[in-house]
Amino acid sequence: MAKRLSIPSQHVGLRLIGPADTYFASRIQRVGLNTDIPATDIDELGNPNKVGIVRDTPNVTVTFSAYDVGIKLWAALTGNSSSSYPALGVALGSLDEADVAIYIRDEDVADYAKTIHGRRLQVRDFSFNYSVDGEATEDYTLIGSEKRLLKFDVVADRYVTGTTSFTLTQTPLQLKNGNYLLSVILDGEYLEEVTGTPATGQYSVSGTTLTTYDSRSAQLIAVYHANPTGTNWTDISDDSLPVAIRGRDNIIKISANQIDRVQSVTINGSLNVQPVKEMGNRAIVGYQKQVPSVEGTITVLDTDTELVDLLATGSINSGEYEFQLGEGCTGSGLNLVVEILDPCDTTSPYTVLKTVVVAGLTVVGDSFTSNVNNNATQTFNWRSESGLLTVYSGAV
Repeated sequence: MAKRLSIPSQHVGLRLIGPADTYFASRIQRVGLNTDIPATDIDELGNPNKVGIVRDTPNVTVTFSAYDVGIKLWAALTGNSSSSYPALGVALGSLDEADVAIYIRDEDVADYAKTIHGRRLQVRDFSFNYSVDGEATEDYTLIGSEKRLLKFDVVADRYVTGTTSFTLTQTPLQLKNGNYLLSVILDGEYLEEVTGTPATGQYSVSGTTLTTYDSRSAQLIAVYHANPTGTNWTDISDDSLPVAIRGRDNIIKISANQIDRVQSVTINGSLNVQPVKEMGNRAIVGYQKQVPSVEGTITVLDTDTELVDLLATGSINSGEYEFQLGEGCTGSGLNLVVEILDPCDTTSPYTVLKTVVVAGLTVVGDSFTSNVNNNATQTFNWRSESGLLTVYSGAV
């Protein structure tokens, strides 16, 4: 058989295997899975040539970008169900570890040609972007240390019944590290594979039988490499979501005040994670999340002083006639709110699909720009004083 010419985008699928469920992600526009292996050249006295290279634990980075059309991506990465999403919203601190699988379709038949798997990747940062003439997007970066290129399928079995014994749907292929499973996630916690009787935090595999020490209370997800029979590729499609959502359906508010003439808004969040390593372990043990931070920009067409008044005093009509942003030490008490409307709803008030709320907005810089034959713009750089961001399903 001749080698395929190349791999087109319609033959690449992204699957997120989160703390509680798996999700073949829709509306994905870009995905990348990169590995950086730190290497040190070793020389020695009396030798004109290099002795060799010493390698350290790899740094695996996964990035993907999608059209922002709802809460499904956020739900998958925070261990929540999109169909029973918490009414009180989900904060950025809930972004957790996940496996990522990239599936490559066979050129001729609806089956997998190969897969790429990243294990126990921690969400490091994210970005929400809204613009007047573009589609709303959400971008994520996950980091870890284990990536495998596999010839066959990555299978993810999810169990909501059973306590400590589970039957795999396929026969797992043994990995080069001696394990049979890529990951086992029990009630959101990653377990360690052992060959003997498992203790707490461990599991064992015999044939297609998976045994854990700890009992399942919610769900168990088993991820492994297997070669199932039949054709297993299914095209990604989700008709329940809008195709994409443009700027006309993104409402920007600051503490209940709808902001006019907004041209773009960016929201950047970071969990400030730190890798945890240990001697005798070739992989990173995990990532410790520190205090999160949220910052971004708001660009508007400059018209009057209402927005400056709001950002400086907390009111669009304070009565002040001079403004200096960033003065004083009192918190602003302002919240940035982005409402994403359903573009298919034709009856006002339009349905709100998703709401992003950033608490404690404070301006840390601004710029005024005017070019010939263009409208004057003003950009405000802001940070969240509390580092709090919450994503809601629907309106708040």
